[in-house]
Amino acid sequence: QNEEKRNLSLGGHVGFDSLPDQLVSKSVTQGFSFNILCVGETGIGKSTLMNTLFNTTFETEEASHYESAVRLRPRTYDLQESNVHLKLTIVDAVGFGDQINKDERQVSPIVEYIDTQFENYLQEELKIRRSLFNYHDTRIHVCLYFITPTGHSLKSLDLVTMKKLDSKVNIIPIIAKADTISKSELHKFKIKIMSELVSNGVQIYQFPTDDEAVAEINSVMNV
Repeated sequence: QNEEKRNLSLGGHVGFDSLPDQLVSKSVTQGFSFNILCVGETGIGKSTLMNTLFNTTFETEEASHYESAVRLRPRTYDLQESNVHLKLTIVDAVGFGDQINKDERQVSPIVEYIDTQFENYLQEELKIRRSLFNYHDTRIHVCLYFITPTGHSLKSLDLVTMKKLDSKVNIIPIIAKADTISKSELHKFKIKIMSELVSNGVQIYQFPTDDEAVAEINSVMNV
């Protein structure tokens, strides 16, 4: 049985019309956190993309192809644009794809790192006297997965890694250094990649299309 809803007129100003403004003000005061995981081979252009996305130059250490194992290197930066503060954490999977044995062992440190951040947040939430207001939430919001621009197909390591991560984090595949191949080759490569992801059951992030302001752009991004 559906409950009948009645429209009532107010006898005067109550004040709940300011709730959206209060939420915005609270968010601006608290600031925002955004945590990005970058996965891809050494020298594929991860740092360059981050610098371009945020219009700044982040500190980096000299890349090496001789890492004995994959290690996760998080770096946190405080950014400000107008009166909005952003605590940005960029986590680089150093040494990924550089070892001779390109198997699931390279994925394990990444999975463990993501799980640890979830566990840390859960432990903070379970505290009797928790302080999530001041807690730096390090849970990964998105994984940018950089694909080598071979123009052929995904490597087995790519498929294994994304399959292991897709249930834990939003994955956005990126064809690295796409300007090194022609537009027609890039288009064919993208179609090939999407086909392989679907056939292997890999779930990637779908950009929302319910907002009219960005629906058209995001629909293209999802193709």
